[in-house]
Amino acid sequence: MLESRRESGEDWEAGDPARAAASARGDVGCDDGPFADMEPGWRAVRSLMQLRSDDLLAVMLRPSFRPVRDLDLVRVAPCPYCKDGGLRTAGSVRVRKGRVTVRACDTCATVDIGETPLPRAPSA
Repeated sequence: MLESRRESGEDWEAGDPARAAASARGDVGCDDGPFADMEPGWRAVRSLMQLRSDDLLAVMLRPSFRPVRDLDLVRVAPCPYCKDGGLRTAGSVRVRKGRVTVRACDTCATVDIGETPLPRAPSA
């Protein structure tokens, strides 16, 4: 039988799984700043599918788009554009500067590539 090699005085520290997953990716401090919430990728994709946004669909149809995986923990940030909804992560896309995150608001449907929103097409 395998025996534990830790001393009897050492205690195991219970940690937050969201923080552990974020620190494994290098995103330390996930509870700080505007990115306070984390959710599984399947939940983010499910809520973005209800948008039926042509702008988001156009970005997702790019050859370099990679969707989030179902069990990835992704950030949900307050939307800086409508101040009501949340920017949910849809995936990442390659641009000239490298790979950036694609997010969309679940309320106003603004698509955000990196840190810049896509210009909205004028309504007819």
